[in-house]
Amino acid sequence: MNKWRLCIILFCMLSIIQTGCLRKKENGEQEKVTYVVCTRNVVPEELGKLIDQEKKKTFHFTYTTGDFTYYVIGYGRQPGSGYKIKVKEFTQDQSHIYIDTTLIGVTKEHQRKGISYPYIILKSQFYEKDVIFH
Repeated sequence: MNKWRLCIILFCMLSIIQTGCLRKKENGEQEKVTYVVCTRNVVPEELGKLIDQEKKKTFHFTYTTGDFTYYVIGYGRQPGSGYKIKVKEFTQDQSHIYIDTTLIGVTKEHQRKGISYPYIILKSQFYEKDVIFH
């Protein structure tokens, strides 16, 4: 009798585990998002003003106009100039957009030359999905 109970419990546990794995596979499929990197002079004026308000601190936000969304990521005040921002990931699944960027630093010599506020503007078609910034 105890062997039957044990078998039933194990069967139930395996069923639960397999169900969880199937859900992960459905949501885990990500595809790359097509985007362009924009310069400040080609974005809407209002977006430029929002960037100016936020640029002194680390920030990220989205700005949507019609069929396009701008994804803006800023790294706040940095010593020097010449910083670059690398897009490591820009993907989507059924319910989310995922963006991962990294700031590429400069030499100590470049850090002595003033201050800068590095940010990047990514433009893509509009998706009605939540955005996760890394």
